[in-house]
Amino acid sequence: MRPGHQGLGAVLEPKLFSTKRGQSQQQIMEPPSALLPTCVPWQGLLLTASLLTIWNIPAAAEPTIELVPPAVLEGKTLLLLAHNLPDDLLAYHWFKGKRSIDKDLIIMYQIKSQETKQGKLYSGRETLYPNGSLMLQNVTLKQSGIYHLNIHSADGQKSVFAEVFVYPLLSKPSIRSNRTTAVEGQDTVELICEPPFRKTTYLWHLNGKKLHVDDHVILSRGNATLTLLKVSRHFRGRYECEAKNPLSAFHSEPFTLDVFYGPDTPKIFPPYKYFEEGRSMWLSCQTVSHPKAHYSWNVNGEPWNSRQELSIHQVGISNNGLYTCLVTNPATGRNNSKVKEVIIVEKLPKPHIQVKNETVLEHHSVDLTCVSENIGVSIWWTFNNQKLKATDRVTFSWNNRRLTIDPITKKDAGAYQCEVSNPLNTRLSDPVKLAVLYQPSRSFLLSPPLVACVVAEILAGLAILGGLAYFAFFKKLDKYGAFPLPLPPCLGKEKVFFTSVSRLDLLLTFLVCLLLINSLGVLKSLPSDLPNISLSLSLSLSLSLSLSDAHGPSHSHMT
Repeated sequence: MRPGHQGLGAVLEPKLFSTKRGQSQQQIMEPPSALLPTCVPWQGLLLTASLLTIWNIPAAAEPTIELVPPAVLEGKTLLLLAHNLPDDLLAYHWFKGKRSIDKDLIIMYQIKSQETKQGKLYSGRETLYPNGSLMLQNVTLKQSGIYHLNIHSADGQKSVFAEVFVYPLLSKPSIRSNRTTAVEGQDTVELICEPPFRKTTYLWHLNGKKLHVDDHVILSRGNATLTLLKVSRHFRGRYECEAKNPLSAFHSEPFTLDVFYGPDTPKIFPPYKYFEEGRSMWLSCQTVSHPKAHYSWNVNGEPWNSRQELSIHQVGISNNGLYTCLVTNPATGRNNSKVKEVIIVEKLPKPHIQVKNETVLEHHSVDLTCVSENIGVSIWWTFNNQKLKATDRVTFSWNNRRLTIDPITKKDAGAYQCEVSNPLNTRLSDPVKLAVLYQPSRSFLLSPPLVACVVAEILAGLAILGGLAYFAFFKKLDKYGAFPLPLPPCLGKEKVFFTSVSRLDLLLTFLVCLLLINSLGVLKSLPSDLPNISLSLSLSLSLSLSLSDAHGPSHSHMT
């Protein structure tokens, strides 16, 4: 019966096979308690492993190797725990590597003879257990790699593989550098994370963030060395290196690198170049530099002061010119400058508009002149608060100082203003309001009074035409004698005989012509000729009276 199956008492027996040279195979050995972080005794571990092996094995389970723990630090203990070994086990061999050759043999055990044989890779720190498990004590980095258990049974041989990971026990690293200060674009800085560890990952942090690698950042020696080529200002700050493996990690103390840079091209504030005459002018020069730059000013090539700011109280035309800000950085040995043109402009008083008459007849012309004390200013015109544009009637002259509207219409009535401006200010004149006089438009409105007048005119015309025809008839009778005309009953039974009407021809013809001319005027423009209607009525009445008088007793006799 194999050692692992001599009963539960045999499994729990604290006597383990020791493979150390010069010791008996039955010598009692106490495994180190530091194998597991929970400090579980090895007897309990083996009990658990044996119970799993004896009672919890599926019928067709394959042999496996479990690493306890899965990874181990250098100097610690590792157990390669065998599972699911066959019942008809004859022998088992432990090798380091993938091949089952003598030079890779660590240890072997024969079940029948209970003989243990040490291989060429045996170091004296290996312990073989009766259940086939192998314990490695005080492991080294060289013991990392592939291990395999070769199992001999009545059915043949079978190999089971496991990979062992041994990592170094890390300590807190430190940073060493060739310099603590550097000049931007000029110096190269090398940072080394020490001491070097095998099987360790190195990470670099700048100001608490992972360092971004680009063309100016080179990592070498397994990332333990950081090289900054021609450093820039972005490399200024606190560096930390981190050494880590799956089982531990340590950060170094911060290393501060100071990078000198600048001065960059300065900027002068305010950015505009125009300043009003009589007011104060203040200029400020600003640049980016580390350490801080030194400032000075030149005006039109002459030194002015050695400060960052320049101020002049109540500037005048004599202050026009070129203002130069000079900046230097003694730490980098570099300098820079910025030139600003300053133009002093005159004060801009409010303009006013001159016009001969603010009331204009329609279809006439008008001139408006913008009067300003300044020369070289820009002038615009507005009409009812809208910018005025040139048209075929609206023209500008004298550099927009004069506005001419020819001819003017009633639509041009409104408020006119002129606006003057220089590069700094804009002023607007008071409005001038133009009034345009025009004739009201004629419209044909058939109001009830107008209809009554037209009807009266027509009736009067018909009355005159009837009278004309009547007397023309009597003129014709003048050749043949009198024509008796019966009178109304109120005049009695006498008859009136009309004899001659030739003396009234001229008067009747004249009145008819007046009536026709007047009627044509009414039809053409009724509203403006209402007096003509009254004239027509008056003429009609006068004609009737004249006819009555003219053809009285002198032209007729009664019988």
